[in-house]
Amino acid sequence: MKIRTQLMLLIIFMVFIPFTCMMVFPIYHFISSPQRTLLKGYKEIRALGDIDFTEEDWTLLKEQIKTIPPNVQTLVYYNSLVLISTMPEIKAVRVMTPYDIIEFINTTSNMYDYQIQSPERGRPENLTSAMQCPPKFLVLSRMKMPDHRKQGIRSLYTTAFIVLLIFEFICITVLINLSRTITTSITLLEQSSMKIANGEIFKAIEWPKKGNNTNEITSLIQNLEKIRITIKDDLERRAKFLMGVSHDLRTPIALIKGYTEAITDGVLTDKEQISKSLSIIHSKADQLETMINDLINYVKLNNTEWKQSLEYITLYPILKEFSDSSINTATIYKRNITATLDIDKNIKINMDKNLFNRAMENLFSNALRYTRDNDSIHIQANETADSILLSISDTGIGIAEKDFENIYEIFYRGTNSRRESGMGIGLSVVKTIVDVHGWKIDVKSKLNEGTQFIITIPK
Repeated sequence: MKIRTQLMLLIIFMVFIPFTCMMVFPIYHFISSPQRTLLKGYKEIRALGDIDFTEEDWTLLKEQIKTIPPNVQTLVYYNSLVLISTMPEIKAVRVMTPYDIIEFINTTSNMYDYQIQSPERGRPENLTSAMQCPPKFLVLSRMKMPDHRKQGIRSLYTTAFIVLLIFEFICITVLINLSRTITTSITLLEQSSMKIANGEIFKAIEWPKKGNNTNEITSLIQNLEKIRITIKDDLERRAKFLMGVSHDLRTPIALIKGYTEAITDGVLTDKEQISKSLSIIHSKADQLETMINDLINYVKLNNTEWKQSLEYITLYPILKEFSDSSINTATIYKRNITATLDIDKNIKINMDKNLFNRAMENLFSNALRYTRDNDSIHIQANETADSILLSISDTGIGIAEKDFENIYEIFYRGTNSRRESGMGIGLSVVKTIVDVHGWKIDVKSKLNEGTQFIITIPK
């Protein structure tokens, strides 16, 4: 449930509960009051203006009506005329003699209890004397036998009270749950943000699972957890990067430093030894330069500005040039290389040409490095209905299955590759280039049988 909805419900229930409580009593009073019908009739007969009542008589009649208990049927009688009646058998403004009223009471006395009053004289001793010497007006009231009437009213109001009580309990329960949900969400958000602010990056953030307790705040907590994981992974990659750089650069630097110190300190005096040492220093300096360039290029690759240079380029000429160059290179290294380019010569792909060539060259360099003399390397390109498949396969030493999930990590070097020189950046660069283009790369390999890398490019 969204927090806006929760807050709206919270406000509604906060207003509705006291409002309901306040309205119960006026509604009850209005429903149970006899004034609803009697005072309405009182106003109507007073508006006639042809009844011989003084203002004091009208006041007495009105006050008499107000004293009538709830749900009591009443008749106001004046000078042989029924002025007001809530008895269904007798309609208002009907002419009745006193004896008609006595007979009506006698015929219904088995069902009702009757009471007669006069605002002028109070309650008469008996009905006959009241009718023989009547005052200006009489108020005749009746009600059903008390036991049945009271039991019905009590049952009705007891039921209404229980229903109202249950409803109020539900409202309060919902109000408490909404308050708890919002409070819990805000507390979790505060605690989670404090953890990240205090540098607790390596400890997972807890949040409510999907359900009734989820809202925008819990979604923010989940996003904070994603940010935490991203920061943690970045710190781990940075630490691994620094460790890898330190480790891989230390070896050539140590050799360069050692030979220069040997020459400077006069340990090496023979011209041939000095010449050989300088040659080694030059070689290690070249290796060091290559490593530094690889690192710089890798860092540049993670900068997204290069994506602005993407353009649609015809793929076949690039692959043709790459395969021809690879065949010439493989001849020097005594490798058997073949190429099969079975794709539409006019198909175009949205890419950065330089990065594409770099990815292919890295895969080819790995194939050269991990094959022996007279081993085979095959470059292949074919297409399906929705994609182009590029692969470079070899019959070299292969990759151990346990290394598959780590071969694209920077500075990682597989079990069979540790005897070879390199920093473990090549495949990481290939994976980054493939990912940022929105392509896919897969590997198939068996130890001592060979390796195949396959790049899938959507058309």
